[in-house]
Amino acid sequence: MRWIEPEPVPIPEGLLEAAGGRPLVARALLSRGVESAEQAARFLDSTLYRFASPFELPDMDAAVTRLQAAIAVRQPILVWGDFDTDGITATALLVLALRAQGALVDWHVPDRVRESHGVHWPTLQPFLGQGTRLLITCDTGVTAHEALALAQHAGLDVIVTDHHALPDVLPPALAVVNPARLPEGHPLRHLSGAGVAQKLAEALAPGQGGLDLATLGMIADVTPQRGDVRAMLQQGLALLRRTERAGIRALLEVADVEAGSLDEEVISYQVAPRLNAIGRLANASAGVELLLTDDLTRARVIAAELEALNTRRQLLSRQLITAAQDQLQRQSRGTLPSVLVLSHPKWPEGILGIAAGHLAQRYARPVVLIATPEGEPARGSARSVMGVDIHAALSQVSPLLTGFGGHPMAAGFSMAADRVAELRTGLTTAVEGQIGRGLPEPQLAIDGYLALSDLNLDILRAVRRLAPFGPGNPRVTLATRDLKILGQRTLGRTAEHRLLRVQDGAGTVLETVWWQSADLPVPDGTLDLAYGLRERPETEAGLQLNWIDARLHEPATLELASEAPTPPVADYRMVPDPLITLRALWVEGETQLWAEASCLTGFEPRGRHKLLQGGSLVVWTAPPSLAVWRQVLATARPERVLLMALDPGLDSWEPFTKRLAALVKYAVEVYQGRLEWQAVASAMAHDVPAVRAGLLWLHARGTITILTEDREAATVRSGGLADRSSEDSARRLLSEAMDEARAYRRHFRRADAAWLVADV
Repeated sequence: MRWIEPEPVPIPEGLLEAAGGRPLVARALLSRGVESAEQAARFLDSTLYRFASPFELPDMDAAVTRLQAAIAVRQPILVWGDFDTDGITATALLVLALRAQGALVDWHVPDRVRESHGVHWPTLQPFLGQGTRLLITCDTGVTAHEALALAQHAGLDVIVTDHHALPDVLPPALAVVNPARLPEGHPLRHLSGAGVAQKLAEALAPGQGGLDLATLGMIADVTPQRGDVRAMLQQGLALLRRTERAGIRALLEVADVEAGSLDEEVISYQVAPRLNAIGRLANASAGVELLLTDDLTRARVIAAELEALNTRRQLLSRQLITAAQDQLQRQSRGTLPSVLVLSHPKWPEGILGIAAGHLAQRYARPVVLIATPEGEPARGSARSVMGVDIHAALSQVSPLLTGFGGHPMAAGFSMAADRVAELRTGLTTAVEGQIGRGLPEPQLAIDGYLALSDLNLDILRAVRRLAPFGPGNPRVTLATRDLKILGQRTLGRTAEHRLLRVQDGAGTVLETVWWQSADLPVPDGTLDLAYGLRERPETEAGLQLNWIDARLHEPATLELASEAPTPPVADYRMVPDPLITLRALWVEGETQLWAEASCLTGFEPRGRHKLLQGGSLVVWTAPPSLAVWRQVLATARPERVLLMALDPGLDSWEPFTKRLAALVKYAVEVYQGRLEWQAVASAMAHDVPAVRAGLLWLHARGTITILTEDREAATVRSGGLADRSSEDSARRLLSEAMDEARAYRRHFRRADAAWLVADV
């Protein structure tokens, strides 16, 4: 990546004053085309921005007139959405807005596997039999010519709200509300699907709520911050930070995020992926229900389902990325083409886009990943880089496709599986036609160089005045020269991020987070680091760096400190009498015993949350998940591991629920109902999501009432009201958690002992 160095530029006096007297902020404003104090005021304070009228969107008048007529006579309306975060939030937003006006409204989100994107006549047709006479699409529909023609013929009026690239001919509809029909430069031109839904809600009833949901959708969809979008995000983030929506509160609980800390980065990396996961691996209807419900218990059950799916999504993503890289290495033979087109029959369709985006960033070129299941149509996802319009490239090879849609940076398509080789050739020609001799070199504009000792909360807060950041308003990028990396450790439940400690020549040390870097090499030597700033009250400096890029300019003279060397492993998993073996191995003071949900005397067994560092570690209980196993090794940092890995016998319904109920009863009687997550999870020999699912099930049955819940603990009391629908969902969630624990323990009992430790 080529760094663009900051250049001295004259700063207008009024602009410097508007920037709080900070030249760094003033120069950043100039680089964004903000040249006057008046422009700066509107850029920094959304209350001074004048929003465009929603009626400037094409066909908005017709859409509102038809909706008002349907509402007046209580005519059934169907909202048809899409299964990513933008589509889920748009669907929920429109349903809530219509209900607020007294509309009789139903909704549908397609199933990714059975239906894929778009509007499908076989699914739509039964709604006509239920009396539906008006269809509104959101975040989809602009290319659904066949289905909408059939709907029109059947007497169904259609309003399309979408933001994706326009086809040559618009679909048959009463109204096509799509900002892509506006001229470049129009303040509404870059709305996402949820943004369009919000404008429709505002046109229907000025002041209509829903901007918080639209903000989630627009940030997740990486919407360019031009025109109205930036001011909408500023105001929407303020609403999210004080949200009372049950679904968002539950989502933040499982993500371990405080509402007050919400910004565009937290939403992008911690909130939106969880909402996206349900559409990628299950039916996204539950995501819409999460945002519609005002029942916190029901919201917590759904949020727990999302958390489990997101954990699975992370695992599948890593596996798919590794498989794609292996395939690329075999195909490329050392030379990468201008566009990477890879396919496999077993790749999960719902994960293709995530993996393609990761690889596009890694290799700085467009990536197309295709699932080619035997006997079925192939489905692909494409992700691009700046300078390459992947939607336009797919348009050039459209005869090979049975359907496609998207925008310049991302697209999806379907095709016959036996034409992948033709697609690779055609896309290569199309992309090379756009870029000429070669792909544009990625560039990174540096806003300023500072010493680590110069960084403080005042600098951070001055820079954050320019937030939210994203396309069209890139984050302020600072840089520091001549740093060394002192050490690193992984972050996240699946260890997909890194936390590194960096030191400058004066001895100042700060922490930097490097998102999604687990499979990337850490620079080993003196380097210049480009980073963003983030407030972290729990750190000594009160702030943290967010790694963007590094330039290595000197070979390492010292070996990089890693988290810990891989300890030697002794395998006792198959001994006939584990207790006799344990007595023979036990050396008091030098050995600690990790044992959960086990009755062992004379050995001081410890739960995962009470392990000490060093010495030998006896693993008596097989862990319930990779995340727990990583937690144990990271906490204990053992010099030696002795594997015994017994099954605690709590992976089936009756023993799990009986033990959990007893623990809850004890907590109510002795600790005023306080249940600390780690302590209870250790006592149950399960992970925290399984325990949370168990508590939700007890709550839904009316056995207990969950009073409060935070990242450390839950507080409950005995008794409550039963809720059958939530009970069924919680039962399913808990059953899935036990199934996953049972499968991981089985794997842990059979896998190569050295590999179990080294792989962590």
